[in-house]
Amino acid sequence: MLGGIGFLILYTASLSGQAVSPPQRHESVVVNIEVPVRVMKKNAFVDNLTLGDFEVFENGVRQNIEAVYLIKDKQIFREEKAAGAAPSPPRGARHYVLYLDLKEYLPKIGDALDYFFDDVLGPEDTLFVVTPVKTYRFRSEALSRVPRRQIADKLKDKLKADILAGSAQYRTLMRDFYSLEEEEYPPELADVKESQLFDLAKQMRDLTEITESRVMGFADILKSQDGEKHVFLMFQKDVLPEHVFGDDRQMELFKPVSFDVDKIKRYFSDASITIHFLYITKTPGFALNTMNQNRSVLASRLQDISADIYASFKEMAVATGGLDESTSNPNFALRQAAEASSNYYLVYYRPLDYRADGRFQKIDIRVKGEGLKVTHRLGYIAD
Repeated sequence: MLGGIGFLILYTASLSGQAVSPPQRHESVVVNIEVPVRVMKKNAFVDNLTLGDFEVFENGVRQNIEAVYLIKDKQIFREEKAAGAAPSPPRGARHYVLYLDLKEYLPKIGDALDYFFDDVLGPEDTLFVVTPVKTYRFRSEALSRVPRRQIADKLKDKLKADILAGSAQYRTLMRDFYSLEEEEYPPELADVKESQLFDLAKQMRDLTEITESRVMGFADILKSQDGEKHVFLMFQKDVLPEHVFGDDRQMELFKPVSFDVDKIKRYFSDASITIHFLYITKTPGFALNTMNQNRSVLASRLQDISADIYASFKEMAVATGGLDESTSNPNFALRQAAEASSNYYLVYYRPLDYRADGRFQKIDIRVKGEGLKVTHRLGYIAD
């Protein structure tokens, strides 16, 4: 469950590209802002754009573009600079984070891992895999010594055990709920049974805990590291048994996200971190009452309590220029996100009136052409 985000805080790495200010004794400041931009048309990356196809606005004011670089699989594939622009940026190692908040092991996860180790990780890249109970770190040296498929196969076994352990309490509470629901209580004890069922439902609801301090701490660690950072947050939906409680208690089971979403969005976008949110819509098998033969009907009646989590992390992905996918196939989702993290443009511009006032500066990048989907980070904090 996401209460384990503390593991991620301890071990993740980050993506460069913040505004860098000179020492404060200077009266004038000169900064270059780097913005990764992804341009898609019908789910295909558009790779034939030039500097003249881009327009950059900061707080609604058009800016002068210094340079545009086309990045493909870490390399600068093509570059175009304005007169007097800075030298080409060095491309460092890439750091990947796979955060798997899953309630059950899905076979497609194995396919996704095979693809990631075979086709995504480069010789200098590092990988962090965060499960509900552990974090695994794979340095570039280790990845070069051991065959990739061998590492992936061993990791699959660990993931199965970790996901089973991480969801153990959820499974137990769900089983206890269905067992209690099937029990026959005399009419005079109906309220007692309802109270017990409600307590079990609340315990399931409270298994997922996301706090602002944890999320901000995650961003701080990501900011502190050098190199590109790409986070793949895979979250499987949370459900409660469909059971209508009286006395307005039903609304108590909806648990809103307890942090300022707009604040989080700005904080992550300033860090130049790319977060891809992959929402797995498949209902956990253990959430289905095995006593009910029509399991497909029952699955449609389960109460989804992930709505606020989904909306919040979707906005976080958009704010960092990442993708958000809702699918029952994690292999497909990871492939889409990995491709997006490997192909993009780097747009550099120098703000016309930069002031280190600690305020958030909103970035808007527009691209000439019809039917294009443009994604990029929301902005930066001028400090």
